[in-house]
Amino acid sequence: MNFLRGFTVSLLAASFTFAEVAPATQPTTAPAAAQNAVAPKKYPNVGELLAMKKAEQEAAQAKAQVAMFEFSSPLVEKPADFSWFGTDAAPTLRSVILRLHRARDDGSLKAVFLNFRIGATVTLAQAMDLQQAVKEIRESGKRVYVYADSFDTGLYLVASAASDICMLEGGELMMPGVGLETMFYKGAMDKVGITPDFVQIGEYKGAEEPYTRTAPSDELRGELNKLVASLFGLTVDNLAATRGLSRDTIRNAIDQMLLPGPVAKERGLVDHLVDQDGLRALMEGHLENDVHFIENYGVGNKEAIDFSNVFSLLKAMNKKSEPTRGPTVALIYAQGTIVDGTGEGSLFDAGGVGSETMREAFRTAAGDDNVKAIVIRIDSPGGSALASEVMWQAARRLAKEKPVIISIGGMAASGGYYLASAGDYIFADPAAIIGSIGVVGGKFVLKDLYDKLGLTTEEFSKGANAGLYSTSKVWDEKQRSLVRKSMALVYDQFTDRVMTTRAGKIADIDQVARGRIFLAPEAKSLGMVDELGGLERAIAHAASKASLESDKYEILTLPAPKTLADLIEGSRTELASPVRVNVQLSAESILLALPPSARKHVAQQMQFMRLLEKRAVVLMTPFSIQMR
Repeated sequence: MNFLRGFTVSLLAASFTFAEVAPATQPTTAPAAAQNAVAPKKYPNVGELLAMKKAEQEAAQAKAQVAMFEFSSPLVEKPADFSWFGTDAAPTLRSVILRLHRARDDGSLKAVFLNFRIGATVTLAQAMDLQQAVKEIRESGKRVYVYADSFDTGLYLVASAASDICMLEGGELMMPGVGLETMFYKGAMDKVGITPDFVQIGEYKGAEEPYTRTAPSDELRGELNKLVASLFGLTVDNLAATRGLSRDTIRNAIDQMLLPGPVAKERGLVDHLVDQDGLRALMEGHLENDVHFIENYGVGNKEAIDFSNVFSLLKAMNKKSEPTRGPTVALIYAQGTIVDGTGEGSLFDAGGVGSETMREAFRTAAGDDNVKAIVIRIDSPGGSALASEVMWQAARRLAKEKPVIISIGGMAASGGYYLASAGDYIFADPAAIIGSIGVVGGKFVLKDLYDKLGLTTEEFSKGANAGLYSTSKVWDEKQRSLVRKSMALVYDQFTDRVMTTRAGKIADIDQVARGRIFLAPEAKSLGMVDELGGLERAIAHAASKASLESDKYEILTLPAPKTLADLIEGSRTELASPVRVNVQLSAESILLALPPSARKHVAQQMQFMRLLEKRAVVLMTPFSIQMR
C-alpha cells in the first residue's frame, strides 16, 4: 500500500512538472490573468520524500535521546490470567525492569525519564526492585529523571535512586509510614449469633484470632510490632542511603507525614519543583541539547487487529503461546491465595494459586526438553493445606530433573512458604514477608443465628463423627481432640517438608516455626532464605545452575494466560458462567465501598472463609500490609 501511494505521488509530480515547461511557440508575453495565476503545486517525488524522512531522523538523532517510561495504574506482578486476544494490556514488574535494563545498556541514550501519573502505585517489594534498576542506570552514567505531581512512600522509594526527583511546586511528599492492620470480627459475630469454633497449632500463628478475639493476643501483637518495626527501619535506612541524607531527616519527614513541595526541596528530599510541561526545558538545560523523547521505550510493536475483518479477528482469538525453540528458563507465577483445583476466577477476578493449574505448569516444564531450569515466583499469604502439599510434591518431583529456584516477591507466608521450601535455592526481595509456619482450622457454628431467624435443623447421621462439621453445634472434647490431632499431623508434615530442603540451613525449626513471621533479611539470617534479590537475579541463578550462557536463553511464562478461544472451546467453564460473574461483580461492589485500608483485609478473610467451606485445615497468614 505504501509503495502504490508513493508511485501515485511520483506520477502526479511528473505531470505537474511537465505542465510547467512552456512550448517554444507560446507568446513571450502572457495575458494579465495568466501572470496572476497561481503556479501548479509541485509535489515531492519518492526520492524527495525519503530524503525528507532521513533529514527528520537525523535531526531527531542529533538531539539528546531520552527514554520515556509512563505509569498510570497499579503495577502488576504477573501477566493476566485471561487475555482477550493473547496479548497483555498491562505491563508487569518484570517487563518494566527488562526495559529499564535495556535503557541502562543503550549507549545512544543520554537520560531516562519515569513519569508517574495519577493512579500509579507500587508495592514496597516492587519499589525495591525498580529502585535497584534505576540505580543501575545512574551507575551507567545516565541521568534519571522521575516526576510525579505528588509522591507516596512507594513511588518515592523508586524516585530516591534517581539523579533528579521532580515534583509539582504545589504537590506533596506524603509518607505516613508503614501500616499493618488486622480486623477482628468476634464482636459482630456475637451480635448476629455466629460462634467460631477453631483450633490453632503454633501460638504465634494468629489466623483464628480475628474470629475468636476482639484484640490480638500478646504473641500475635509482638509478631506484628516486630514486623512493622522491621519494615519501617528498612524504609528509613533505604531512603537515607539512596538520598545521602541522615536517618533523622527521613524519620522526621515520615513523622510529619505530609511535606509541601518547597519544604521537601529545602530538606533535600526533592531536587526540582516543576510542572510536567517544564520538564523539557529542565532536561535541555542539563543535557545542553534539544531533547527527543522516545515514548514507550522498549515496548515492541504489537500486531494490530483489524476488527472489521472477521478472519483477522478469528486469528487473534485463536492465538496461542509460541513453542520454545531453544534453551529456556520456565517462569512459574504463584500469586494469590492457594486453593484446591484450578484457582480460576471470573472475567473480573484474578483467581488464586490453583493446585491443579500449578501441577499442570510443572508438568509442562518437565516435559519440555528445551526448559533447562525453573523459577517459581511467589507472592502468597498461603491457603489450603492440601493444595500446598500437592504443589510441594510436584515441585520436588520436577527438582529431581531440573534446577528449581524460588523468587519471593511481597510475601511467602504459611502455605506460600510451604511451596517456597520445595525449591533448591531461595531468593527474596528485601521487603518480603516470610514464615507463618503454623496451622489453623475450624468452623462457624450458626445455631444462635438460626434461632434468631426462626430456623430449625434436624441432623440425620451414621458414624461417630458424621456431624463433625455440622454448623448447628460446637465440637465436644472428643471431637476437638480429633481435630487437634489431625492438625498436629499437618503441622508436623509442614515442618518436615521445610527441613527436607533446608536441613543444614535452618539450625532449629522450632525457632522459625510456631507461626512466627519475619522480614526477608531476618529470615535469611535464620536460614529460611538463601539470598536477598529480585526476580532477575533468581532467573540468572537458575540459568547458571543449568549452565546456560548469559542472555542466550528464552523465558517461558507459566501458567499461560487463557484466551477468548479457550473460553469458547469450553476449557474455562467457570468464566462462561453468568451467575458466577454476577456474584463476583456484587462482591467487588461491596469491597469497593470499603476504605482502602480495610478492602484488602476483608477480601483475604472472605477467601479464608471460603477455604474452610471445603476443608477444615488451612495454612494462611492472618494480616495484610497497607503501604502509602
